[in-house]
Amino acid sequence: MTVYVLDASAWLRLFLADGPFPAGLEEAAVRVERGAAAFVAPELVLVEAAHALNRKCQRGFLSIKERDALWKDLRRTPIDLLPIHEHVDRALVLSGEHRISTYDALYMAIAEHLGAPLLTADAALAKVAARI
Repeated sequence: MTVYVLDASAWLRLFLADGPFPAGLEEAAVRVERGAAAFVAPELVLVEAAHALNRKCQRGFLSIKERDALWKDLRRTPIDLLPIHEHVDRALVLSGEHRISTYDALYMAIAEHLGAPLLTADAALAKVAARI
């Protein structure tokens, strides 16, 4: 079964049309929905997505009711959540090598470990991931 590492920006893009879809995201989502593939992410993805939704609410882009409804929809997405502690050492190395946040590097470390593509709406992260 194909596995895709899904970061918070790509996960949110599935529910909020606030920018272009990352390359491969739509196809991956269809494959996951059909049971032919799986999304994986570090547990951190929950906090990052919740934080992003809360910021949109605080800035007036979403009401609390809209935020809560989106959160419920997001949580229905089948994502295998992986423990952070197993990948943080490699993430620290990758963050230093590529001058990215350790948060972003965590997704890269998991993608590297699994030999899986990283789906992200973050153009800078996608550029770094494409080089690895």
